[in-house]
Amino acid sequence: MRPGQQELRWAYLLFALLALDSFLVAWQVPRPLAFWVLLPLLAVQLIAAWLAPRVVRMVRGHRQLQESYAEELAFARQLMESVEHGLTVTDEDGRFVYVNRAYARLLGTVPDKVLGRTPFDFTLPEDHAQLLAAQAERLGGQSSSYRTRLRHHSGAAVEVVVTGTPRWHGGRIVGNVAAVVPLHELDQN
Repeated sequence: MRPGQQELRWAYLLFALLALDSFLVAWQVPRPLAFWVLLPLLAVQLIAAWLAPRVVRMVRGHRQLQESYAEELAFARQLMESVEHGLTVTDEDGRFVYVNRAYARLLGTVPDKVLGRTPFDFTLPEDHAQLLAAQAERLGGQSSSYRTRLRHHSGAAVEVVVTGTPRWHGGRIVGNVAAVVPLHELDQN
């Protein structure tokens, strides 16, 4: 069904009810008085007739915008999931709001178990100072790259290069976006 089709059917039903109402008033009310009773009803019908195409056009536009947004979001997610390196997005509090499967694989887990946690939960304690310095740079609006070690679920250390950049919205920093590349892959190239 085309966007706005259902709303258009409801508008036709409303017009039919208004027309039926007008017919019933004209049938039940004495003739000279019927004109004065029908006048406001006819005014409402004219206003509704004027508004209906605008409302339907607005609803169709809104539905098309929603569908377009959903398609773009699906495309962006597909793109982020297809990248072979880790991708992360954090919020203002430094908590992960998105991680792709590649990043979760570096940690030996699934993305759902990483969401809501912070990079400190997965970075070796000896490397927390580097992480704090990088976060400070990003809060200042600068991108940064640094080497660090992540803790795999098995307990092993995974050496990576993290390249992060601030995430902006409405002229202010609302988090970070980072690419996480294992060092052993860099050494092979």
